[in-house]
Amino acid sequence: MKITLLLPLILISLISLAGAHPGGLDANGGHYNRKTGEYHYHRKPAAKTAAEEKTYWISSTGKTHNKNCRYYRACKGRASDTPSGVNCKICGGASKYSIL
Repeated sequence: MKITLLLPLILISLISLAGAHPGGLDANGGHYNRKTGEYHYHRKPAAKTAAEEKTYWISSTGKTHNKNCRYYRACKGRASDTPSGVNCKICGGASKYSIL
């Protein structure tokens, strides 16, 4: 008799756990619908930070890196719209002709 009383309670509690889930959202707050293949949002896309909008990364050693450089935002430093110091030997920094 106790089992017949507990069974409905257990089933109800399991059903409530099977509700909606966030669905593995990416950094933009959305994901692809597997059935339709379309991308949709569940929350507003993240705004770009000030560093992502800047053209150059000035490392703590004073070298200027452009957005194509592997050291852009990968080392200690700061974002900047104007170049400063010595251009990076890998990406060319602020020079028009990069050494690749």
